[in-house]
Amino acid sequence: MAGRGSRYWHGLIALMARVLLLVGLVFLPVLPGVAKGLMANTLARPDGSMIHYELDIPDAPARTALLVLLQGSGCAPVAQNANLAAIRTLFAGFAALTVDKYGVDPARPLDVNDLDCPPEFHAHHTVSQRVADYAGVIAQLRGAPWWNGELVLFGGSEGGLVAAILAGEVSADAAVLLSTGGGLPFGEMVRQTIPPEGWPTVDQAFAMARENPDSAETWAGSSYRFWADIIDRRVGDDMIKADTAFLLIQGGNDPSSPVETARIVSDLFAAAGRCNLTYWELPGYDHAMADAGGVSHMSEVGADAAGWVRARLASRSEAGCLADN
Repeated sequence: MAGRGSRYWHGLIALMARVLLLVGLVFLPVLPGVAKGLMANTLARPDGSMIHYELDIPDAPARTALLVLLQGSGCAPVAQNANLAAIRTLFAGFAALTVDKYGVDPARPLDVNDLDCPPEFHAHHTVSQRVADYAGVIAQLRGAPWWNGELVLFGGSEGGLVAAILAGEVSADAAVLLSTGGGLPFGEMVRQTIPPEGWPTVDQAFAMARENPDSAETWAGSSYRFWADIIDRRVGDDMIKADTAFLLIQGGNDPSSPVETARIVSDLFAAAGRCNLTYWELPGYDHAMADAGGVSHMSEVGADAAGWVRARLASRSEAGCLADN
């Protein structure tokens, strides 16, 4: 019975991972007007592999801010991410940067019935690798004639984890973190999303990841390398060290990033006397900003977040204290 129970929980967690992938792997063609000035570029990593990124520069003479859009989990090319394409339209006048993950071919067609990621992806993909890739590209772009120096990050789910860590490293002016949680180590947050009966299976997998931190063997859709890199990291600690103005947006009915973990981040900033966090808790919304009836509110949430970013850049000061939330 113990073996059957272990297989049950492993299967349940793997199914949850595949469902979360489907949230982000939605097709959307490049929107008219958004891709004007869109340029595909590459940058070599220290190991000789190539970072693939796209830069969308508005067709305007004035210099502008740079918006970095960070996709969530999965191995689909970022150009196929519907949510980020929609968010980009809310930042008219900004330049926009997207970066594909290690091992992802930007031209790879996605079969929604085949979510298996390429071996190169599992061999190298981690949150830390993504942070390094974004930091490298941003460093290369510094001083570009079209950039006014202002830097904004916008990430959801796994992309929010990356943005939380990246913000301090690149001195971002503002960062929007959507459905990210962040107040507990990532592994503990994952444990909280399943019933206690499944915890032994999770704990066993995490132990294997810690013992094999370079392994491409997968569990619940991600490699041991990926898990070992992030399970013991609490990104709220990275956030509180940064001077970035953060907007943390959390749905109250999020099964993947429990709302309590976002509340802990808010408490961390309050206890430290930091005023660079704005926290929005949206009761009834899930991981993808859909309500109990399945209606998505991503466009409204994104529009409010874009307004918050513009206000922060205009004021050129830290985000309001908690009373401003």
